[in-house]
Amino acid sequence: MLKKLREFWEKSIIFRVFVKKYKRYFIFGTISLVAVDIINIFPPLIIKKAVDILSGEADITKIATISGLFILVSICQGVCRYLWRMNFIGTSFRCDYDLRMAFFEHIETLSQRFFQKYKTGDLMSRATNDIGAVRMAVGPGLLIGLDAILYFFVIPPIIIYLSPRLSFYTFLLMPLTPFIAYKIKDVIDKRFRDVQEHFSRISEKVQENISGIRVVKSFNMSRQEKESFLRLCKDFMKKNLKLAIPQSLLGPVFEYITYMGIILLLFVGGKMVIDGAITLGTLVAFQRYISMMVWPMTAIGWCLSLLQRGSASMRRIDEVMEEKTEIVPKDNAALCVPKGEIEFRDVNFRYDCHKEWVLKGINLKIPAGQRTAIVGPIGSGKSTLVNMLSRIIPVNDQGIFIDGVDINTIDIKALRKCIGFVPQDTFLFSEKVEDNILFGVETGKDNTNAQQFARIAGIEEEIQELPQKYESYLGERGINLSGGQKQRITIARALAIRPSIIILDDCLSAVDAQVEGTIMKNILKNFPGRTLLVVTHRLPAIRGFDMIVVMKEGVIVERGTHEQLITVNGLYASLYTKEVLEERLG
Repeated sequence: MLKKLREFWEKSIIFRVFVKKYKRYFIFGTISLVAVDIINIFPPLIIKKAVDILSGEADITKIATISGLFILVSICQGVCRYLWRMNFIGTSFRCDYDLRMAFFEHIETLSQRFFQKYKTGDLMSRATNDIGAVRMAVGPGLLIGLDAILYFFVIPPIIIYLSPRLSFYTFLLMPLTPFIAYKIKDVIDKRFRDVQEHFSRISEKVQENISGIRVVKSFNMSRQEKESFLRLCKDFMKKNLKLAIPQSLLGPVFEYITYMGIILLLFVGGKMVIDGAITLGTLVAFQRYISMMVWPMTAIGWCLSLLQRGSASMRRIDEVMEEKTEIVPKDNAALCVPKGEIEFRDVNFRYDCHKEWVLKGINLKIPAGQRTAIVGPIGSGKSTLVNMLSRIIPVNDQGIFIDGVDINTIDIKALRKCIGFVPQDTFLFSEKVEDNILFGVETGKDNTNAQQFARIAGIEEEIQELPQKYESYLGERGINLSGGQKQRITIARALAIRPSIIILDDCLSAVDAQVEGTIMKNILKNFPGRTLLVVTHRLPAIRGFDMIVVMKEGVIVERGTHEQLITVNGLYASLYTKEVLEERLG
């Protein structure tokens, strides 16, 4: 039995989030709370004494003494209340900070597959709303729960001491409390979980509409999106109203039980005063103690509601925290600075075990300093291949090597620090232009460096035209820039870390061929001897590359220089001829 209770306690939200790390604050807070509740015994006894004195021969000296004692007790209560509030409520914000940081740090370690499973709005809801509910559970929820329990231990013995017979009648209805609490708590848990999940859907809707505001407006879908959001909000309101029913019942039902005890007290206690079985002061003190029991009865309902909310939210947080990263750093990982030789050895990959292979038996060796282009139809596995180099997606051991070293044995931070990767999907932070360019730079953050890399990426002149130049703030995802400007800033960001390997994954689709050619020349001029790996659909731009790799359906079907591939007259020649014709016709 004790073992089961211990297991239950260690799995509880209060132990995991609060007590496990902040045991000292929990102990000090509990001691302060016990002190407050013990001190709380004395005011009704002091009032009892005062009433009994006033009922007999009044003595002003005794009344003054009792008044001073009452003030002293109130001051002691105030000091102890301050201490338990600091230890419980204050520490709950520390717990909130710990949980929020742990949640964020864990998400940062997870792979792409995780973000395909969970939507941004859902994660935002868990990181804000759910963590807030957990804080309320381990802060106010824990506090009022302990307070209510202590009241049940402290007040009843005093009441029984004053009059056992009267206590029996006033506590007659008390056993109803745990029965009602047990029946309602499961309903609250289920309905609150529904509310949180629906809030996630609202967050997703808002996030998608803000991020995609240009699409919404260009298709004139503002009214339809507003109606869709309105339906979500109405459903959310209905679910909250359903949740409010059991939550609203808890407090009043428990209070009603207490007030019924007070009514019994007036009938039975009044008769006992008339009969001389107890004094008037005893009845007044008794009434004070019974009134004090209204708080713990209300607190039980409130505490259960907060704990059930917190537990439901904690389960949603745990769902994310239990997700395992597919890319696990090794303890003895090498901290090497690669020269840039890349080799793929019989690499196979698929995103899901039930889906088709994206890459099939890829064997490819790229010497350090070589300019290599990867081309092919859409869906041929080009982006997947380059994503594996920086371990954005997991790689099997003995599959990919840099300078002859398995990339799984290289420290992941050191690996990514020497790879300047520019993905297809350009992302800019809502920060200054300079901060975006120097995002990956740890030291030497100055305006000159930002200008240098912006110039290489062909965006320097356009930045100078912004109101505050490099100090200009960008909108969300760089919404105040054109597609080509965003692409070039992301290229400058990748180059700013001075990588040994530069990977451009079809990231110049929004600029014209002339600008693309200039950027390529700038990169080759300013980064001589660096390995350059380019995924592109613009074949004329890569005619001078050392090697062109042609992929189709996850397989390398051709490789060689531009001249060699044209001579072969295969897939590359067909794609190149088609693009040249389109350019001439365009």
